[in-house]
Amino acid sequence: MKVVDTTFLIDLLRGEEKAMGKARELDAEGGAATTVINVYELFIGLHRAVDPSSRRFVEADRVLARLDVFPLDFASAKRSARYMAELISAGGVIDTMDVMTGAIAFENGSDTVVSRNVSHFERMPDLKVESY
Repeated sequence: MKVVDTTFLIDLLRGEEKAMGKARELDAEGGAATTVINVYELFIGLHRAVDPSSRRFVEADRVLARLDVFPLDFASAKRSARYMAELISAGGVIDTMDVMTGAIAFENGSDTVVSRNVSHFERMPDLKVESY
């Protein structure tokens, strides 16, 4: 199962055609997942951008209800710390939320993250990234 990143969720909620096409592709493959980190990022953006009574919150809940949502658990936190330490040692730190997303994906059996943020995810070991 592929894990979708926050960029994908935002684009999907905006009705962007490339994201909609990728969503149809993921459905045909058996569905997708996201992480609790991506839910957090998505709702920060919604709270900053729209009125809390906006339908955007209902739409976000509807999209998220179709996905498995993987947690940040003990194993994911340890893998995330390892990834970040390796990135720091290599001189290429990336966003902590992306590192946690990648680690959660891997620990839940996914080796692929779907995102427009290719440059971050492609630098993590064990992961592939698909854009749309």
